[in-house]
Amino acid sequence: MSRFSLQALLELSSVPLVGPTRLRKLISVLGSPEAVLEASYRQLIGIEGIDQKTARKIKQGPNKEFVKIQLQKIKENGVNVLSYWDEDYPDSLKRIYDPPAFLFYKGQTKVLKTPAIAVVGTRIPSNYGKLVTEKFVRILAQNHFTIISGFARGVDSIAHKAALKNNAFTIAVLGNGLDVLYPPENKNLFNQIENNGIILSEYPMGTPPDSGNFPKRNRIISGISVGVLVTEAGIKSGALLTAIYANDQNREVFAIPSSVLTPKSAGCHKLIKQGAILAEQPEEIIQVIAPQIQLHKDTDQRKTQQLNGAMKKIYQVLSGEPLHVDQIAIQTGLSPAETLSNLLTLELMGLIRQMAGKMFIRL
Repeated sequence: MSRFSLQALLELSSVPLVGPTRLRKLISVLGSPEAVLEASYRQLIGIEGIDQKTARKIKQGPNKEFVKIQLQKIKENGVNVLSYWDEDYPDSLKRIYDPPAFLFYKGQTKVLKTPAIAVVGTRIPSNYGKLVTEKFVRILAQNHFTIISGFARGVDSIAHKAALKNNAFTIAVLGNGLDVLYPPENKNLFNQIENNGIILSEYPMGTPPDSGNFPKRNRIISGISVGVLVTEAGIKSGALLTAIYANDQNREVFAIPSSVLTPKSAGCHKLIKQGAILAEQPEEIIQVIAPQIQLHKDTDQRKTQQLNGAMKKIYQVLSGEPLHVDQIAIQTGLSPAETLSNLLTLELMGLIRQMAGKMFIRL
């Protein structure tokens, strides 16, 4: 269920200098995108992180033409939009450093609630790379893991196809608008994923597949996943960036080894040297990931059952949406000092996280 008007969210996002971080902060403090757009200049500059230049841009108003075109293309192409404040927005993605404010999508949002393993690699795989990608995806799919990748040529496309072939869900994260088909030969695959998974992009409609878009989208691939598998990658492969994001996001990273004589696996060998888990069989990935998923659920449940008093009040107020410390104090009726003290304890327990600007979310 959408909490805010899509048009109002698009309007606020169209204002120069208002990126995802500032957009989330503004809405958290003022309550809605409409309230932000209607706020006075004095109100805006009173918000931490909003300087005079940004406040002036907001007061100049949104780019109405951009919003009009977006709404039209969204309707024409049968696209839906998931915002950071919607119930179906993945909780795991909210916890990364820079979550997107929007996810344009086609397909089934229920797939985002399933445990997903990212499978990434080179765009020009060897026969070995193709075989190991298909083998590992087949076993992961048979063990009820959703496969997430970047819809690119090579390993990405092989992973998506192998997931579909084995009746598993698959998630494709694009580096362009959903109305721009790239690569063009993946038209049938696009339609199959729409019917048996979900296709996502943080980029507005009409965005071309510029090279700078793909490294950034990799943080979404790793952010939704419970772990990242690199099946075959050269030393300069973009798949290594996905692994770096995964490491920063506390996801497990797995890499498949190959011959030291082939440069196509040099990236995998580099990851293994840096601490990635060497994966010779897909069952090894399952043995690592499955217990962690259950352990995380059990540990959090035990911790929350132990909460009482002020900590319980604060935990109940928090959600996946960042909330400013002052608002937490107001909603719980606690003093600022008591609120901060209990927030620190909850963070040490691993139940909440502090974001930029004294904002907190529940994990």
